[in-house]
Amino acid sequence: MKLVLMYFSPTHSTKKIVARIGKVFFEKMLCETKPVDLTKLAVRMRACPFDKEDVFVFGAPVYAGRLPVCVSDYIKTLQGNGARAVAVSVYGNRDFDDALLETCDLLTERGFTVCAAGAFIGEHSYTSAVGTGRPDTDDLLAADAFAIAAYEKVASGIAVRKKIPGNFPYKSLPQAGPKAMPAVDLTKCVHCDTCISVCPVCNIAADLSDLGRCIGCAACVRFCPQSARSFKNEGIARVAKKLEETCSQRRSPKFFL
Repeated sequence: MKLVLMYFSPTHSTKKIVARIGKVFFEKMLCETKPVDLTKLAVRMRACPFDKEDVFVFGAPVYAGRLPVCVSDYIKTLQGNGARAVAVSVYGNRDFDDALLETCDLLTERGFTVCAAGAFIGEHSYTSAVGTGRPDTDDLLAADAFAIAAYEKVASGIAVRKKIPGNFPYKSLPQAGPKAMPAVDLTKCVHCDTCISVCPVCNIAADLSDLGRCIGCAACVRFCPQSARSFKNEGIARVAKKLEETCSQRRSPKFFL
């Protein structure tokens, strides 16, 4: 038996929630624990085998109401073999739309028994004014409470009973590409290559040009030590403004057991 903690987390919000859930699970299971960071392209190129006795905690952010395509593509390579799973979606205080349902559906299709699912909140990738500083202390305490309840479901082996919100067919996916790419201010940039190293889809070339596959995750914006990257696209600016106007009220995590 092993505990697999798998996450895609360009800005580390999802990683914090999955790690918190994993800590509770480890304290109860006292077994081998395997963290798998899908944010790294090299990791998404590797297989991750599961046995029936394994426990799988999986987390990913919500992008435009869906799973990131690179994440759903990876899930489709997994073989669950009856392993018990917990699904987690982390969204930017707007809505998780179809993402959690999509995650549970994919995991079930790949042979996992999804025993629990949860939707948590992180700071929005497009504007720090929405979901500011989240997940915060209250969110992490909620993750503890969720983990305790989820572990009981996992121990029983019973699939999630509460209906997961969402629609099928799922929402249409936005197209990745240059329009999503944060701009770089060359007067601030010191060519440290942090943006290149943190990009989960290897979209930034050595000369800092855009290779056309940006997914708008904002990792390069969040982790630039010189604050040299920012979203300048007018469409994204409009979305950010609307989010600030309509999504400022704090939303709470939701559990499905």
